[in-house]
Amino acid sequence: MATQFFIAAMDGALGASVAATLDALSVASGGAASLGQASPSWRVVGMSNEVRLSNGMRLAAQPIDAARVPASSVIVFPGIGLDHPDLGSEGDIHGRYDERKILHRMSMPDAEAFARLAQRHHARGGKVAASCSGVLLPAMAGLLQGGAATTHWRLSGFFHKHFPQIRLDTKRMVVESHGIVSAGAAMAQMDLMLYLIRKQIGRELADLVMSYLLIDTRTTQARYQVWEHLDVPDDETARSFEALIEASLPDILSVRQAARQLHMTEKTLARRLFKASGVTPMTLIHSVRMRHARRLLELDELTLDEVAQRVGYANATSLRKLTMRMAQVAPAAFRSSATGTRSRG
Repeated sequence: MATQFFIAAMDGALGASVAATLDALSVASGGAASLGQASPSWRVVGMSNEVRLSNGMRLAAQPIDAARVPASSVIVFPGIGLDHPDLGSEGDIHGRYDERKILHRMSMPDAEAFARLAQRHHARGGKVAASCSGVLLPAMAGLLQGGAATTHWRLSGFFHKHFPQIRLDTKRMVVESHGIVSAGAAMAQMDLMLYLIRKQIGRELADLVMSYLLIDTRTTQARYQVWEHLDVPDDETARSFEALIEASLPDILSVRQAARQLHMTEKTLARRLFKASGVTPMTLIHSVRMRHARRLLELDELTLDEVAQRVGYANATSLRKLTMRMAQVAPAAFRSSATGTRSRG
């Protein structure tokens, strides 16, 4: 039996995510025919008969109220687009992650309607999948409570604060839990589609799609994180704490010393930092070290031992433990990545 996919796209949905979904299914359809398998079918659904994507393109759609979505089908929610015109954050790549704007986007009628669609489909035993900011929809529907998920790493602080029951791991590219499949940042939509094709149809077809679209296997999005914005600690205490740690390099302050300088107890400091960023003081300390180490590695002017000493470690072995913990790659990966970027420029 052929698998049916319903791509639920809201106005402002990320054009790249929607395109990746359609391209993956189009190649899968042709590939299935060549393998003698049933080809998947798909349909775009929206609030009306047309969806305006984040890149200005318009896509024909079936109105959500008229769509008949079988329980055996898969509903896919691409990134919902946090730079919606009504939010006043168009063109501001950082402003789109403002907590108030995210809450505003979630309160819009289309977001609430799509969250109800996810809830109804899941209740009937259907599979729900989402990537990037689209993961907010099953979270709104309460489908991820007590389960695991991933999303865009810039949303991790928001999720920790507003959906604390979700076990979030933004280092992972794709996570399946409680019948919900989630994926990371925007282009993780392709990883999501490959996962769904493999699970719903078969590995052979998924491998064929990967080869035709030149997609590599990626299990983590950690190496793509920009540590300057880890968990978006838009909070005076968090900013002051990070500034203290940054200034103390390479002789890192202890949490107790930092709390004393900020005129509060360790317990109060830990509580405020977790409320602001969703992580512990030690995780923020590691993020400061990681941020500084990455800058030095990309400059490619120091040995690994020298970089390690600049961020408060004894040697390259300790530095490697940091990068493996925070980004799941060795220090050299940041050097090769920066070199590749410079050569392309």
